[in-house]
Parts: sequence; C-alpha cells; structure tokens
Amino acid sequence: MGRYKFVILIFLIPMIAFSASPFDEAAPPSLADRLHVTRSKDPIDGGWLPNITGLPDKTQIMLSQFMIDIIMQDNDPRCKAIDLRLRKMIFQHFVIYQKMLNAQHIYFSDKIAVQWAHVLGMILKESSGDSANITDMRGHSISTYEPKTNLDQWRKILHLTAQTRVQLNGQTNFGLTQTSADRLFYAFRLAQDQRYNTAFLEGREGAATPRKIELNTAIAIRRLIWFYQDFAQGRITQSESRLHQRDINNPEFSERYREGIDMALLYCGTGYLFREAGLWGDLEEKEKLQAAMRSIAYCKLGNAQAGYGINEIDEKCFAEWVTLCPALNIDIATLTPLSYFATRHESPVCEYTFKRLINKKPENLSFKLRQFWHSLVE
Repeated sequence: MGRYKFVILIFLIPMIAFSASPFDEAAPPSLADRLHVTRSKDPIDGGWLPNITGLPDKTQIMLSQFMIDIIMQDNDPRCKAIDLRLRKMIFQHFVIYQKMLNAQHIYFSDKIAVQWAHVLGMILKESSGDSANITDMRGHSISTYEPKTNLDQWRKILHLTAQTRVQLNGQTNFGLTQTSADRLFYAFRLAQDQRYNTAFLEGREGAATPRKIELNTAIAIRRLIWFYQDFAQGRITQSESRLHQRDINNPEFSERYREGIDMALLYCGTGYLFREAGLWGDLEEKEKLQAAMRSIAYCKLGNAQAGYGINEIDEKCFAEWVTLCPALNIDIATLTPLSYFATRHESPVCEYTFKRLINKKPENLSFKLRQFWHSLVE
C-alpha cells in the first residue's frame, strides 16, 4: 500500500508544479476560469437563437481606409512580419464582433484587446495561420505551414478515421488555434467578470432572455458554432429564424438561403485564408466555397439526449466548421482556459492595433447634462 502512495505522489508532483506555473498568473486571462466542471448537457437544443442585434451587413464589413491605416501604423516588428491576410482576417473579425456587441450596449476594454493579441500570438505557433491545419495527439499533421490553405486540404477531414495516419478522435486538433472536439463536452466555468461578452449567446434577448440557462464553456462553444451555422441556414436578421433543411429549395426561401451562405463565408473570414479567394475571387472560385459551406450548413454536433461530440460524425462536423470558419476558431480560443494551450507562453502581438480599433463607451448624456447644470448653478 505504501508503494502505491509513493507512485501517486510522484504522479501528482509535476501536475502541482504545472498548475502553479508563474506564467498562468502573468498571462492575459481567458474568458474561462480553470475550474473543471463535468460533461455538459444543454437542455435547449432546437428553439434557442442567439441575439444578433447590431450585426453589420456586408456593406459595413469591409475594413475602412482608416482601419487599414491603423493596421499599417503598428510598429511592432512581430506584427509587421505576420502575413497581411491573417492580420486582416482577425482585425476584421474583431471589428464585426465589436460592432454587434456595441449595439447591445457592451463595450470592449484594453483587457479584451490584450486577450485577442495573445490569441494571435498563439496562432503563429499553433498553426502558422493555416486555417485547415490538422494535428493528432501523436504529432502527425496535415498543413500548408502558411496563412493560406485550400479546399482540397480541408476535404481531407472527411477521410480521417481512428485508423488513418492522422487519427481522428476527440483530441485531434484543428484550425488556427488547434482546438479539438472535446471542447463540446468538457466544460469549464465562464469567468464571472467576463460573462457579459457571451450575453448574445444567452438567447434572442441576450442577458434579458427569460428562462435562460447558465452557460459554461462547452455550452457557449456549441452555441458559437450554431451562431455561424444559423447564417448558413438562412438566418441573417434578428427577426428571422433559421430555415428548415426541407425549405432551402423552396422558391420562397432559396434567395434567402443563398444569401445566408454568402454571409456565413463573410462573417467567418473564409475568403482571406482560402486559396479559392471566396467572395473576392471570380465566380467559379466563389462557387467552390459556397458549395463547401452548403455541405456543412446542416451537419450535426450531436444532440442534448445522446450528447455532443460523442461519435465520428459529430467530430467531423466540429472539425469542418472550425477550419472553414477561421473566425469561429478564434472565438472558441477566447472561451478556452489558457492551460489548454501549449503555446500559452507566447507574447501578445499587434496589441497596439487591437487597442486602436476599440470603440470607447460613449459618455452618458444625462450625466454630462447634470454636470453642465451644476456648473451653471455654482
């Protein structure tokens, strides 16, 4: 019995040392704390919709010259060395996400800017900016090793199994930040002081949604995937619901479905990182990416009864979304505890740009009027 205690003690020592790493205290925080919960089940599966109030349309999405000037003014040599396509993709996503949350009266702080800059720093080591990067737990990988991939590489996900050279299982890592399908069911509590950033995932009325459930990282990540999947299913305004798959060929809804596919590609930032050039390429190339998005528009992650990410088809749905939709991969990283990433020691990069892109919360007009009135009285 004493020998077993000794073995257990030896096993625990490196774990304790790891959890007490000084970097964990110094690193920019994630939106999740480090307390592990359990396998997560979401009682709301079909009727839930996210709050997309304020989501910019395609005429408002392209980076303005002012924003491009900010990007080019960042003098951090590490930032300047990053492929411009990758920088534009993540900065455009930051602007889109911020614009939607600002319309819901949520504003970013410098702390959020540092967090995104840290995620970008980790991306450079995790995947070299290859959105379709695949790496299994044995270190076998498929990658272009640059911030430009293609649909041929992306389709290799379909051929992965537990027996192929690059193995498919819940711990196979995919995309920019090398995230895995076990994120769908292994849950961590969301950090108390950061929950407002996920209010749009609470329901159609955000934080005011009646009968909402408490989010953890697994529920929030599943809902993030559905957030993007909803666009591909034809939900592109707050007043709409997603289209049922049987209705997509109905002439009444076919144009809305087509537009939803295009908006999914745009919000995902796919065109920046895939060779086919997406919405900014010629018609034939654009149609290839549209077809890819249509192929995953109605794939399933599992269900609330049987669980999520449990079998191979669930894992492939997850993998296809987090690779074809690089913005989603970034969103998942911001909800994942830093201890999950081997690259958490990387320094933030392009911090100046993220901070410059922040819209400051407007001062309260009534407060300013009261100040003015008091100044007159005095």
